[in-house]
Amino acid sequence: MTFSEVILNLFPVFIAAGVAYFLWKSNARQRIAVVLAWAFPGAGHWWLGHQNRAKFFAFCLVPTFLAGMALSGFLNISPIERHPIWALAQAPGGLMTLVAWLATMSLKVTSANDYYLIGCLYSGSACLLNLIAMCDVWDLAETPKTGTGTTTDSAEETP
Repeated sequence: MTFSEVILNLFPVFIAAGVAYFLWKSNARQRIAVVLAWAFPGAGHWWLGHQNRAKFFAFCLVPTFLAGMALSGFLNISPIERHPIWALAQAPGGLMTLVAWLATMSLKVTSANDYYLIGCLYSGSACLLNLIAMCDVWDLAETPKTGTGTTTDSAEETP
């Protein structure tokens, strides 16, 4: 059994554990923000009122994803059967990945493309960076604990 087969076999277990932890540890505000961030880079930040962060994530991740698609000839977004490791890397891309897959699923490889793997890397990296954005929005949406004596007001934190 190869390493990629082990990862693919354990993937459903990791997803189930992650979803269980997400539902157990999060509040409703965090859940909505993370689902929005998964759906489109920056959407969760925008919903929380962090428009500058939302623009940053959207303007960095979406063009990187699209550049990867262009470099690979729009053939890099695929289901598990064709490219298992890239499909796992592209899963945090959310609706961006789903729309790209639906739009390009009928395309066929007609010639060799020297930039194909670079395109896969760009799109996969953009999707994995969206996972970091999802972690950031989770943290931002966390309700502060009361009675700790610390403040979370951003106006008081700036000099």
